[in-house]
Amino acid sequence: MDLGHLIKIFVNRRKLIAACLLVATGAALVMSLFQTPEYQAQSQVLMIEQNAGATLLGSTQMQSSSQEREFQTQVGVLKSRPIVEAVINSLELNTTSTELLKQVVFITETGTNIATVEVTDPSPERAAAIANAFAESYVAWSRDLQRASIRAAVDDVKARLSETQQDIVALEAQTANGASADEQVSLEAAKSLYATLSEQLVDLQINEQLETGSGSVLATAVPDPDPVSPKPARDSVVGFALGLVVGLGAAFVAETLDNTIKSPAEAEELYGSPVLGQVARTVLTKDEGPDLSVILQPDGQAAESYRVLRNGLDFVNFEHDVKVVLVTSAVAQEGKSTVAANLASVLAQSGKKTVLIESDFRRPIAARFFGVKENVGLSDVLTGAFDAAYVLQRPESVKNLWVLTAGRMPPNPSELLGSATMKRLFDSLAEWADWIIVDAPPLLSVADTSAVARWADGVLMVTAAGFTTREMAKASRETLAGAGSRLIGIVMWGLNKRSSARTGYRSYYTPGQD
Repeated sequence: MDLGHLIKIFVNRRKLIAACLLVATGAALVMSLFQTPEYQAQSQVLMIEQNAGATLLGSTQMQSSSQEREFQTQVGVLKSRPIVEAVINSLELNTTSTELLKQVVFITETGTNIATVEVTDPSPERAAAIANAFAESYVAWSRDLQRASIRAAVDDVKARLSETQQDIVALEAQTANGASADEQVSLEAAKSLYATLSEQLVDLQINEQLETGSGSVLATAVPDPDPVSPKPARDSVVGFALGLVVGLGAAFVAETLDNTIKSPAEAEELYGSPVLGQVARTVLTKDEGPDLSVILQPDGQAAESYRVLRNGLDFVNFEHDVKVVLVTSAVAQEGKSTVAANLASVLAQSGKKTVLIESDFRRPIAARFFGVKENVGLSDVLTGAFDAAYVLQRPESVKNLWVLTAGRMPPNPSELLGSATMKRLFDSLAEWADWIIVDAPPLLSVADTSAVARWADGVLMVTAAGFTTREMAKASRETLAGAGSRLIGIVMWGLNKRSSARTGYRSYYTPGQD
């Protein structure tokens, strides 16, 4: 897929992409404006890995390989249920541990012993209070834990002091009447140990009172008046980006699933015939009736497109072997009657004697284009009720044009259109007319077109851009080939809006412009 194809998809699906952008951006902005403001606050805790009782008794610090594991353990303690419940109780919060933890994020910094408590809450004051409560609760828990460790060491020293005192009393009793050298050494050693233990006991008792724990509050949280959410500008940008991604994705999916003919090159490839004209649909009011652009808007773009089509038809007919041109389409609502009426008019305007024959008995519309009568027409000629010269009508709006309306609906339209009488009608009109334009029913809707197509010198297919599917085009080409008809060209008829091609067959029998 090259850049040109991507640009083409973007241009073809610009409305879809714009809709996705508008919806996503609008939804993000509305949600942002109606969202409850959220505020954040952060406190920081410095964690020191040591056991005060063991350290005071002479144990070494932990190895560095164990420090990271100990730090993560302390972070786990920080978010543990006892700490959370202590926060809830200290602040008298009306929530549960699970719900409170949803508001808190614990952040650790690699290579440090610093843990950050980040709290989000609708109240900036409460967010700061919760963050500080977590830090303070952890510090209190750590202090109590360390003091408990020191108290355990105190109890151990007291027990050893008691044992040593008992040893001293026993040794003094033994040496009251004279002591040997060994007994004297043992007594001195016991008294020295007692003195050492007494000093340790005093140190432990002092440190127990001074112990602050292995954690300390490094930074306290303060209320931040600026909310972290919502932020309409940021949310709108995010919504726009999301809408762009969704829009582009939807555009590619729609382009992949859309099997309609959108370009002249695609139409030429499918039909195997050149595009002789590209006509944009003219927007008319309800009172203006059918789209006869060459008469109603002779200076408009559509009228000029029909002149280009006339020139293209002349170019194809350089050998002058085409006089009867059948205009049809794959299904209804592709503009084939509009093209036939305008083409006949623009040929007549160029000074050519032109006959427009309406062979579409099921949806006759020629009378509405030219303001002629429709009570008698082609069906009466084919059944022998009237002669063609009697039912041919000349519109006042166009010189050199004769119109033969469809007339009444016969019971056997296919048989009449495929009869020799129809061939004789073409031959008789061709003796004096320069062009005979036949407005035929859609190929894939009824069998009438296949019946009359064999009498025509050439077939002009009308294809609605963005409406006719590739399958319809292939089926139409096969139908024409089966009827032995000559496809001389294609007319691309543009629509203002995309219609569902799947309704083309059924809608042929419903009122509407054809």
